[in-house]
Amino acid sequence: MIAVTCRNGEYFSVDPTHIERVETDPDTVVHLVDGTKYVVKESFDDVLRMVRDHHSALTVVQKRLAGGTAEIADNASTVRSSALFVERRRYSRDGDSMRSAADRRPVADLQDDDTD
Repeated sequence: MIAVTCRNGEYFSVDPTHIERVETDPDTVVHLVDGTKYVVKESFDDVLRMVRDHHSALTVVQKRLAGGTAEIADNASTVRSSALFVERRRYSRDGDSMRSAADRRPVADLQDDDTD
């Protein structure tokens, strides 16, 4: 969910997966897929940045749950596209690592087993 501000100053949250489009007319209007419209205080660029950051964070979580690692690039706040860097890495299982259990999967699990 992303937090936005109504024109009257009240805060509410919107699920970015339900946003159909965002337009400026001159106010920023968020259109949802069910036809609901919200006039928000944030600028067009701010809403797009919040949606992008939300989707980037979800991708990172999904990648971590899948057993790999994902990192958001250091310059993600200034890059408009390709701000998310995802890489699968192999870690040792020496027990001294502070990484999550998903990161310490056996190396054999990461290799393709296409050798017959």
